[in-house]
Amino acid sequence: MREAPYIFGKIYNFEQVKEINNVIKENFIEGEDNYARGAEKTSDVKFVRFGQIQRLMGPFLDFCYTSNINYFGFDLHPITSQKRLNYNIYSIGTEYNWHIDAVSKHPVRDIKLTALLNLSEEPYEGGELQLFKTLVIACKEFNEPGSAIIFPSFTNHKVNKVTSGSRNTLALWMSGPKFR
Repeated sequence: MREAPYIFGKIYNFEQVKEINNVIKENFIEGEDNYARGAEKTSDVKFVRFGQIQRLMGPFLDFCYTSNINYFGFDLHPITSQKRLNYNIYSIGTEYNWHIDAVSKHPVRDIKLTALLNLSEEPYEGGELQLFKTLVIACKEFNEPGSAIIFPSFTNHKVNKVTSGSRNTLALWMSGPKFR
């Protein structure tokens, strides 16, 4: 069976997106974006601990784990309350050039899956997510607020420059035992 490059789902409605954003904004924590090293990222990044938003993340986690079981088959660690998630704010003129998320210097785990949730509350143009698997794949369905996408973290991907509005996403990196 051929590996799916990504899995997409419409997870939340607009009211739920607003609720998630409100809880995230009340619980930002300080930190540095360690995953943007080596790639040109111009978006603003804030952080939230999974435990602060856990009560709202059930549908997103179900989507992630079900996608892994049905399409990817990675051995994954559970998501703990201390897991730090990136809240990415792409305003006009910001982008994130080609990169992978799987780079890990941790001795016992690797990042296996990248899961993104579109939490934009206003219309935006540009900011399309693109993946590279032999050819460039435009993930246009991910532009809708409340949508989620998941793909192997070693997949090269980028976010095109936002030309109007603001694009907000929540990034969850799912890790597991080191690749062998």
